[in-house]
Amino acid sequence: MKIVKIKSRSNLLNDVIRDAKKYPKGWKAVIGKDDKLFSNDYYIYNPNTGIYLLKEYHKNPYEVKGIGGKIARYVDDNIENEISKYATDFGIVKSDFLKISKNLKRGVSFEKIINAAVEGKDLGISMPMKGYASSSKNSYDNLKKELSNRQKKIDSNFEKIASEDGLYISYD
Repeated sequence: MKIVKIKSRSNLLNDVIRDAKKYPKGWKAVIGKDDKLFSNDYYIYNPNTGIYLLKEYHKNPYEVKGIGGKIARYVDDNIENEISKYATDFGIVKSDFLKISKNLKRGVSFEKIINAAVEGKDLGISMPMKGYASSSKNSYDNLKKELSNRQKKIDSNFEKIASEDGLYISYD
């Protein structure tokens, strides 16, 4: 088994976006909450790239912190079947506030900026990756159990950064 390279949230998302430019179709995700580590987890999958795991938390209302890595290059049929139980659309949204501001000043409505992103045009907001996602607790629990050996390093590093930020300190 290859050692998982831990990346920051932004670097991991950049990797996913890079892969999404190469392989725009076939993206799926399973989203869940790790009650033990207090993280929001995202298993992001494409048959051409494998599975990424992103673990994140809100440090405060303005800052999201997280880490992740590619935990599998190829997946077994049972994992792919679990990931394929999707319920809704999802995507990664990128925004350029300067571009949005310029378009708003030119009279472009915010609704038009949003609709353009959905149609693949960039008026300040773009969706470089789209797919289908499931937030089924059952699917999340099954994937977490199946992939637990592959994500131990990510879990351990996440616990370290979350602990340093005081996420596990109880209120007295």
